[in-house]
Amino acid sequence: MFGLVLTYLISAFFVPVLSFQKENVPVVGIMYEGWQAPAVMGLKDPSTALTLEKVIRSNGTLSLMDQQHGINLSVAMNFYHHKEPLDGFYCIYRKRENESTGVVPDCPNITNTLKRHANMLVQANISFVVCDSTNFQTISAGGDVLQLRPFEVLAEEWSKLRAQGIPTPQIAIWQNLQDPTGNLYRVYADETYKQYEDLIFKDSFTGKKVYFTTANPTPALVKTLENEYGFSVVTMWAERLEGFSEGEFAFFSPCLDNGQFTSSVYSHPHGGPPCNQSLTIKAPIGRRGTSMTVSPSYQLSYSSLPWRASGKLGGLTLKKQFGSVFARQSDLDYLMIGTFNEHIAQPQNNPFSKINPNVKSMGLETDSMASSLWVDMYGDGITRDLEPTKEDGGYMWTLFLSCMRVLHTGEGVCKDKMEPCCAMNDPVTSWQNVWSLYLPDKAQPGGVRDTLLTIDQQERDVLTQRGWVEKCAPLGGASAFCGMSQASEAKAQFHGSESNKTLHDVPSSYGEGPFLLQPLATPFNKLVYRCLTSNSYHFFSEQKDCRNAGTQESVLGYVSTLRSSTTPRSLRLCQKGSLYTHSLDLPCSTGFQELEYLGFVH
Repeated sequence: MFGLVLTYLISAFFVPVLSFQKENVPVVGIMYEGWQAPAVMGLKDPSTALTLEKVIRSNGTLSLMDQQHGINLSVAMNFYHHKEPLDGFYCIYRKRENESTGVVPDCPNITNTLKRHANMLVQANISFVVCDSTNFQTISAGGDVLQLRPFEVLAEEWSKLRAQGIPTPQIAIWQNLQDPTGNLYRVYADETYKQYEDLIFKDSFTGKKVYFTTANPTPALVKTLENEYGFSVVTMWAERLEGFSEGEFAFFSPCLDNGQFTSSVYSHPHGGPPCNQSLTIKAPIGRRGTSMTVSPSYQLSYSSLPWRASGKLGGLTLKKQFGSVFARQSDLDYLMIGTFNEHIAQPQNNPFSKINPNVKSMGLETDSMASSLWVDMYGDGITRDLEPTKEDGGYMWTLFLSCMRVLHTGEGVCKDKMEPCCAMNDPVTSWQNVWSLYLPDKAQPGGVRDTLLTIDQQERDVLTQRGWVEKCAPLGGASAFCGMSQASEAKAQFHGSESNKTLHDVPSSYGEGPFLLQPLATPFNKLVYRCLTSNSYHFFSEQKDCRNAGTQESVLGYVSTLRSSTTPRSLRLCQKGSLYTHSLDLPCSTGFQELEYLGFVH
């Protein structure tokens, strides 16, 4: 919710009281948000409301200020919609029968919304949903409208569906227990968990109701839930490598490269590296105490900054993460999916703005609010959500259903090429790295003799051995490129650490780092060629004849013709004398002339 946290409901396919496990198929739960009421009620006109994705896709025609003008921010609690659900904006809060007024007005069409969600989740073989209650620990109006009451309403509505013979997932809460004086956890335990006995998620191995909590809970509160109420208390958090060996679940789980979290997810050549997200062991639930997590995207810190999140990449991240699960599914008790429906987020202050003014949210080059950053999501292309949106038309949910079908074969391998989940070389999910190199001018200290873009890792390695220098991902995060040492600094900044270190790149070169292109053609991309002038200077161009300024050396890949949160950064060709360079999401540096505005890249 505020920052790293989400609302997660654990859903369990309806079987009497317990959720049972098919051989070689883990029990699947999904994170589910019920916190949208203030954001929806704060929309002045839902029929014309903008989303952040629409702003990005407008390529400067619309602004975040335009979106803000359509929101009553005091009602919305400063939440912005990043995308719009396919069936329109919705929320699930309503006042209790004994209340004359609510925190906000009652949400419309709650029954239809929750029936639709139940049907979708059951058809996907989701067994349980987990609701987020991690930002409030004591009873309050904010905690009620965002967390407690939506959980109660979900229980009320799904209980009614079950009474009609309509199956629903089971539900569980994810509550912050760090404050020893907190009292909200008691409300869940004493009321919803008791009143809706058959609806609450139970572990089939222990037979106990499951209560999720965040990292570092107060031991006394955990003991109360375990001893007084008889619950299994499961810790769940993210980006804590040490937690996986201690029974900790994850609501998202980054891919790993040499034991480090990485945002590098790519497919070309030869399918790219596996994701290898972590395996939870020694959990207090399940026969083996094991779990893994899959999501269509994940963040390392600020999702709206380059390489601080994987992004959906047209579904590549989801395929990669499922691929790792297929390889280990015979060892799994549980599979967590994050997330179904977060949709909204609050802008965050930018801790880098004084260090480097070019560090802004991607794709908002001329936007006056671009310096605000976003954590859990950014538009529709960098989000953990799977619910169909008007922006994606249901594509990601369809892909998810395909992966779930493969999971339920129990075979542990994605071999059916008719399943979209198994097609690793389709144009939408194919991406390749583009490394940025420069050759220092030995005759001029600090000068540059030449620059070059390459998609060939071996060429990069050979050239760097010959004196070329790689330009790094300026905030780290992407292990395919240099600069991973910056990842710890970026994370320190993210967690509020006061540091005197600077970013890897100075402002003039912040936009000259690596990026991704697509290796295959789609209706919405075009080729980019690498070229060489007669006096041996490298450049690139969308023109096959290399602007009549040189000869074609190779094809780099395809650049998107459309800006979106999947390809948010503009790509420019810049020239100063005989020297060429590129610029990402920034005007060409002082003294350089813009020759081509090619399109948009990840």
